[in-house]
Amino acid sequence: MSAAPFTWTVARQFDWVAGRHPGSTALVDDAGEQSYRELARRVGALAGHLGTAVGGGRVGIYVSNRREWAETFLAGQLAGVGVVPVNERYQGQELRHIVEDAGIELLVSDLAGHRGDVLAGLRGDVDVLAVGPDYERALTRAPGAPAGRDNPESSVLYTSGTTALPKGVWLSQANQALGTWLGPSVLLGLTAADTVLITTPLAHRVGQVRLLGGLLTGCRTVLSADARPGTFVDTVARHRATVTGMVPTIARDIAVSGRAGDRLASLRVFSVTGEAMTAELRESVARMLPDTELWTFFASTETGLATALPPSEFTRRPTSSGRPLPGVEVAVLGPTGTAVPVGEGEILVRSGPPGSFAVSGGYVGHAADTAFVDADGWFHTGDIGRLDEDGWLAVTGRSKDMILSGGFNIAAQEVEGVLRQHPAVRDAAVTGEPDERFGEQVVAWIVTDPAYGHRVSGDELRDFTASRVASFKKPRVVRFVSELPRTATGKVAKWQLRGDGTAS
Repeated sequence: MSAAPFTWTVARQFDWVAGRHPGSTALVDDAGEQSYRELARRVGALAGHLGTAVGGGRVGIYVSNRREWAETFLAGQLAGVGVVPVNERYQGQELRHIVEDAGIELLVSDLAGHRGDVLAGLRGDVDVLAVGPDYERALTRAPGAPAGRDNPESSVLYTSGTTALPKGVWLSQANQALGTWLGPSVLLGLTAADTVLITTPLAHRVGQVRLLGGLLTGCRTVLSADARPGTFVDTVARHRATVTGMVPTIARDIAVSGRAGDRLASLRVFSVTGEAMTAELRESVARMLPDTELWTFFASTETGLATALPPSEFTRRPTSSGRPLPGVEVAVLGPTGTAVPVGEGEILVRSGPPGSFAVSGGYVGHAADTAFVDADGWFHTGDIGRLDEDGWLAVTGRSKDMILSGGFNIAAQEVEGVLRQHPAVRDAAVTGEPDERFGEQVVAWIVTDPAYGHRVSGDELRDFTASRVASFKKPRVVRFVSELPRTATGKVAKWQLRGDGTAS
């Protein structure tokens, strides 16, 4: 007996929820509240526009956390057009790479801050729909909602791995279904009575899990782009938020700010994920939110949710990221190069064929030929961890050329490539070092070119890097050295870089 085809889609689920809760508030942002009825009307109109404006390519979303982000994402699902969220902090060369690599035909942007200058270099290569009058005219001139094309692709997310260029990760409708139900609905118990606050960038997979978890279960979802401690506390109190989540860096800032008090008392669920947490931070968060369910997970763009640590274990197991979720297998790479259920090594995740359950469908664009899983179907995360006999996972390290700072993955090669573009830099290496606030900080090791006209400073190199890539990738510490240690094959021996040299 053959299995029935997978028919759940984001568009079908949103249509069902909007039909059940038409007058309820769907979204709240700086522009005010928007009902499910109004959101569905605008999504339908924009889907009509996308259906005619985008041919065989995809639509990109280069927008901050606001309602137009959600509208564009849902409209792409309804029109059957693949959606490519772009980190709003990305600069020119990062954006150009994604536009070209993903085949983006139309880029929706709110043109805020640096975006106007960044987009100026793209005009002529891609159509840009600016949030504001142009966006509103597109909705009014649209031919109406399309009949709807089923597209197994939901979105393509770009993630920094250990290579110089971000890789496009293909997410299926099945991946989105699991992200919506297994996390928010099943584990966190979201219902239409909840108010979900999202401060996580929506371009991240976890941001989309939170957005779809809220909208596809009938919640009231509040979008905010400001996670500063004072603003966050004020937003929770003002909207009586019941569910939210963030990276440990932000959680620490809130816990040590002393501004929370009882203003976070409305929170039913608080999740902290994205990087390792210290036992002290977990205790601080638990003291700050004594009556709130505290969760943490191990997840990535490629794997989706892999493990979950429930509230009962949040402080009892201070080094753990939980146990595998139903339908997900987690193992570590053993000494013989095969997956083993107990021990320490690189963390491997498997969840049926790629794209069928939690693990995403593979890479697209320049990375399409990159092996996604091994011969046994395991995805190699590059993270180092330890699994005990009962299946509890503790993440103990990172791959050598990946830096995790403030919840962002940073490829050392990418930053090195930018630094080498500066005329004063003859050679460069980038590593990560422990940082109390951000988990890790980016450290640049610089060999200067004696032919350069003047002595270059660390500040100059930091500004140079931030002008070309997202500011969170710039080195926080710059160390000048006479040469970089190398192996016999000519590779930089990064493990030999210990702090020698002049810091700036």
